[in-house]
Amino acid sequence: MLNLKQQSMVLIASVTFAACQPQSSESLQEDIASLKQELSQLKKELSRIGSQVTDIHTIAMSSQKPQFKTLPTQANYNSNNNLPFLGANDAPIAMIEFSDYQCPYCKRFIDKTFSQIKSRYIDTDKVHYVTRDFPLGFHPKAKGAAIAANCSLQQDAYWQMRTSLFANMKLLSSELYLKSAQELSLDMNKFNDCLNDQAIAVKIQQDIAYGSSLGIRGTPSFVIGRVENGQLINPKLVVGAQSYETFALLIDSLLNQTSTED
Repeated sequence: MLNLKQQSMVLIASVTFAACQPQSSESLQEDIASLKQELSQLKKELSRIGSQVTDIHTIAMSSQKPQFKTLPTQANYNSNNNLPFLGANDAPIAMIEFSDYQCPYCKRFIDKTFSQIKSRYIDTDKVHYVTRDFPLGFHPKAKGAAIAANCSLQQDAYWQMRTSLFANMKLLSSELYLKSAQELSLDMNKFNDCLNDQAIAVKIQQDIAYGSSLGIRGTPSFVIGRVENGQLINPKLVVGAQSYETFALLIDSLLNQTSTED
């Protein structure tokens, strides 16, 4: 991302290049006024983005002690099993991840924490793990990556594609999606058709709308709770790339509640 000084120079350069052609004094004054207005808007936009990044950094680096917000019970939390998931369908605990493929804190969670949660809780049928997409507005490549991942889901290669996307976060592009799909031996005609399928874009917007309705602002965010009769009972919203120990404390607490009630 260009900083303010760099973007200002680009804008100024655009006027300079335009001025290579004959231009009246009145026209030049209009260009300068327009440039000032654009710079003012740019400052406001950068300030807004800076505030969002600061918020995400603060919550992502918070302490080990579980910090959460209790949400209302969520019915059909896994959308009739139409979402990417790992773990047993009848696991006592469900964990929903909201992530962005261009978010460095999401990658931090994947690199440092996810595998431990998977081995201790998902692979042992204690946690049903579900993922939803939440591409942030200031990450221009995140939505395209989410589409590629969902198209891989149609060919049972979602988790492999997800691994590739996070591993190559700085290279996100159409070329990477196609290369990854080929390496996964996907049907390329089907994959290409899916990339242009508006139903996939609609699904991602639905994920964003659902996350927003829960109060989610940044990524990664997680909704974790006990499962009863297909519902997520008073789940906890945890925000940020928390440590494995933080998630373990919360999950173990929920498992203990389930054991006590049984």
